[in-house]
Amino acid sequence: MSDTIPPEAAKVRTVAPGVLEIFLPLPSKPSIINVFLIDCGSGEWALVDTGVALADSRAAFARALASQGIEAKAVTTLLGTHHHPDHFGASADFRADGGERVHLHPLEVERMEYSMTAATSDMIVHGRRHGMPIPDDVRGAPKPAEIWAGTFQPTREIDHLLEDGEVLELGRRRLQVVWTPGHTPGHCCFLDLDDRTLFVGDHLLPKITPHVGVFATGPKNPLGDFIASQEKVAALDAALVCPAHGPVYSAHHHRAHQIIAHHEHRLREMLDVIHTEPATAFETAAQVFDWVFKDPDARMQKGAAFMETLAHLELLHARGDAEREDRDGVIYFRASA
Repeated sequence: MSDTIPPEAAKVRTVAPGVLEIFLPLPSKPSIINVFLIDCGSGEWALVDTGVALADSRAAFARALASQGIEAKAVTTLLGTHHHPDHFGASADFRADGGERVHLHPLEVERMEYSMTAATSDMIVHGRRHGMPIPDDVRGAPKPAEIWAGTFQPTREIDHLLEDGEVLELGRRRLQVVWTPGHTPGHCCFLDLDDRTLFVGDHLLPKITPHVGVFATGPKNPLGDFIASQEKVAALDAALVCPAHGPVYSAHHHRAHQIIAHHEHRLREMLDVIHTEPATAFETAAQVFDWVFKDPDARMQKGAAFMETLAHLELLHARGDAEREDRDGVIYFRASA
C-alpha cells in the first residue's frame, strides 16, 4: 500500500440539515471515503469515522473544517462504525486534536487489538486447512499491523462501548445504535431518530458490496450475520442513507434486498461447484472467481476471494445445503444429498 496520497482540495457538502459530508482520499481503491460531521448544537459536532492516518488525508480534513469555520476542538465526539483503517485509522489524531468522546462496539475493540498484535501463523493454519497452497517457508510474510502501519493509528482510549438499540444523546441529536455484524463482528450504523438520516459505514453501500470473509478467529458464519443485518436495516424507517463509499441515497430497503439477492446468487454458484464433486474453499474460489485467479499479480485479491468463498460455504453448511468433510486436516465441502 502506498504511503502517499495525491493532494486535492477540501471537498465538503451539506447532505441534510446540520450534516456535512467530507470526502477524504484513500491510498487504494476505493479512492475516497466519506466521513460525516453532525451538528449537535451549542457549537459541538460529532464525527462519523475518521479516514486514514496519512498526512494528506488529515490535511484534507483540516481544510474541510476550515472551509466551514469549524475548529478541530469543536468536534468532540467520534462515532466509529468499525475498526478498519479508513474508518478508525486516524482516531488517535482525533483524540490529540481535542476529541473527548470515542464510541466503538466492544467486538471492534477486540478485533482492533488483534489486528495490531497478531502474527501470520493463525491465518497460515487457517488457509492451509481450507486448501490454500501456502509454501512451507513463509518468512517475510507481512503481519496485519505492518500492512496497515501507515494508515492505522487508532486510539485505544474508548470512552463508550456501543450497545445495539441504545440511543445516544448528543446535544440536540438522538442517534440510535444499530448493530450490523457481517463485514466486521461489531460494525454499527447510526440512525438519527428525528431527521431519519442513517449513517451506514460499509454495511449498505450503493454501488459495491463490502468484504465478508471468515478469518482464523471467526466468527464462523459472518455471511449469515451480514444477511440478517441487511434484513434488520431494511426494516428501519430511514429517509436518507449516508454511506462511507459512494453517493448518499434513499430507498435503502431496495438496496438491502439487492445485496441479499447478490449473495444468494453467489451461494447458488458455490453450490453448483460442490455439487459436482467435493472441493475446498480455495478450489471453489478458483472456479467462481476464475478471473482473479488467472492474474498472477492478484495476491491480495485471491486471499479476499478465498475468504469470501469460505463465508458462502459456511452459510451453505449452516443452512444444511452443504456438508463438511475433514480429509487429513483439510476441509472439503460437498452439496448435501
